[in-house]
Amino acid sequence: MISRNSFFNLQKEDFKRRLWSAALSLLVFFLLGPVLLALTIEGFSDRLNEQVTRNYILQSMAPGYALHFFIAIIGALICAYSGFFYLHSKKKVDFYHSMPVKREKLFAVQFVDGILLYLIPYVFNMLLCYIVLFARSYMGMDVLISSLQALGMNLLYFILIYTITIIAVMLTGNGVVSILGTCVFLAYGPLLMLVRSMYYSSFFDTFIENNLTDRNILVFLSPIGKYIERTIQLRRGDTDGFGRSIFFTMVVILLLVALALFLYKKRPSEAAGKAMAFELAKPIIKFLMLVPVSLAGGLIFMQVSSMNTDGWLIFGLILVFIVFGAIVEIIYQFDLKKAFAHKKGLAAAAGTVILIVCIFRFDIFHYDTYIPGKDKVESMSIWISGLDSDKGYVQISEDGLTYDYYYNNFDYQQKYMRIKSFDAAYEIAKLGIQGVDKELTADTKGTYSVQVAYQLKNGKNVTRNYQFVQDNNLSLLSELYTNKEFKTGYYPIYQWKSSSISRVSVYTSLEDKRLTLTKEEIANLLDIYRNELTSLSLEDIQVNKPVATLRLGLANEREFDYFILPSFTETLKFLEEHGFKADGTIKAEQVKKVIVSDRTKGYDSAMEVYEKEQLYNSDDNIYVDENNYIYEEKTKIQEILDKAIPSNYLNSYSLLFNPEYNLEVNIVLGVDEYGNETYAYSYFSKDNIPDFILKDTGYKPESGKN
Repeated sequence: MISRNSFFNLQKEDFKRRLWSAALSLLVFFLLGPVLLALTIEGFSDRLNEQVTRNYILQSMAPGYALHFFIAIIGALICAYSGFFYLHSKKKVDFYHSMPVKREKLFAVQFVDGILLYLIPYVFNMLLCYIVLFARSYMGMDVLISSLQALGMNLLYFILIYTITIIAVMLTGNGVVSILGTCVFLAYGPLLMLVRSMYYSSFFDTFIENNLTDRNILVFLSPIGKYIERTIQLRRGDTDGFGRSIFFTMVVILLLVALALFLYKKRPSEAAGKAMAFELAKPIIKFLMLVPVSLAGGLIFMQVSSMNTDGWLIFGLILVFIVFGAIVEIIYQFDLKKAFAHKKGLAAAAGTVILIVCIFRFDIFHYDTYIPGKDKVESMSIWISGLDSDKGYVQISEDGLTYDYYYNNFDYQQKYMRIKSFDAAYEIAKLGIQGVDKELTADTKGTYSVQVAYQLKNGKNVTRNYQFVQDNNLSLLSELYTNKEFKTGYYPIYQWKSSSISRVSVYTSLEDKRLTLTKEEIANLLDIYRNELTSLSLEDIQVNKPVATLRLGLANEREFDYFILPSFTETLKFLEEHGFKADGTIKAEQVKKVIVSDRTKGYDSAMEVYEKEQLYNSDDNIYVDENNYIYEEKTKIQEILDKAIPSNYLNSYSLLFNPEYNLEVNIVLGVDEYGNETYAYSYFSKDNIPDFILKDTGYKPESGKN
């Protein structure tokens, strides 16, 4: 009973000492909680409908709200410093350590109080938010559950960041150094991953730098990165690995608390005022900081220099190593004369830096030429540049109402594509290895770049980027394209549910129609289109042009286009049964004129071309202003239409058509009553340009060069 009273008495005294922290915490939670909520609801009520207001309320109370991150992170720092900053004052340390109280109890009081300074104001103001919502009839079970989830996540990661900050204070004896130490602890993991990414991307041609790389940089050994990632994961309802991660975080917190207590008990009282409290920690921390900072500095010097040579790399490494090593030692010793003390530690760090640089510079472990043995590969994922490679890759939520972008297409393929019959993909990767360090030649026909992921049987995932795959006649790519496992992971339409589609339309250059379909009809259309897309071959794409484009709109207004080729007979039949008949491509009689622009001689907009009508020569049926040529003769127009490829189709399959972008084909379909012309834009393949256009323009395409 005496012990219990003693604990609470100590708490009471500690709260008095930290009264300013409690007041600040209460004020921040009050202003950014119920006050901000009430003001926002009041502002929304006049301008927006009730559902929008409810969505905002749910988002602001749910995990992942930006202000929650801010309060938790800054609050953790303030609570840790306010509780343990006395360790940097000799007088205060002598006072506290002279008290007839065990250090374990003293630590427990201060540690628990710091958490309560965050938790009590949080809970109190969350209840006030409930009152505000109840008064405005917005309180519901969804808000209650979301807010409790947010409380749990914010408290968990508050304690994690709070404990790490306390450890930084324990290891140091000076206020400024402890703040620097906290920054190091919170940012060290991302720093390591950033340096690693910099070296991989600078020295390895096959390294892939994408969203997954960025994610690893942000979350590796980073409590703040993990906090943001896991909270957003909970907000999305993504439970994949979530429970395991939370359990692991709780275990880490317990271990860190035990470490903090151990350091508190072992910390000498005379450490107050010194830079570091433990001599043993000095060389370890210096080594861990000096190596990545020196590596980063050397690479920055090499990349900034116009020469980009090894000489600048070596110069940067030496300069940053010497300067940063001296700064760290001066901070440790508070003595300029000892800037280069502890030479053995410097030698060890220098040797490590040299070894790492040599590994990357000379590719000692053969990163660029590595390929897993075929018998070790479980499946593969692959993305091909220039092969319908931008389809708007998104991941739709379970309710079908929201989605997240995959800003890097290959991230999508890695999640959804698993090719188990991967012979063609594997051979493409082998060709990619043969193309490492090669430069594109004038004849690049049959050459493309790919990104490949090998899912190994041991659970590892190996990714590579091959910029130069010389696939003669595109035979391997043609084989791969017929693989259903490839198609289902390459095109997002295979993952969509009919419930996610809010509208369907179909259009050509001459017509655009929105279809009124039931959910069952949409599901039927999706099945029909997917089946015909699965049967589509590269040859079909090369010898045909789309007769229409299917446009699918998701629930949140984003639209996605898919081409309909003549071979899609069942799709065309379905559309005709629902009021849209695709009559094929544009005919010469539907065209008023065609303007061909040579962009190597300058660039005029369509309006500028129209304004130059006075230069028109009706005898030759061409423009004579050196860069724009007009054709009205139907036989020539038909030949142009036969050979020209619609710009959106050609851009999607640029790998297959070898486009000549310097010749722009503007097909004028008509003029409205106000004189506005309707255009359809096209281009030619380099090896399929009408002879009369080459003669008129004098243009000489560089054969085969993309």
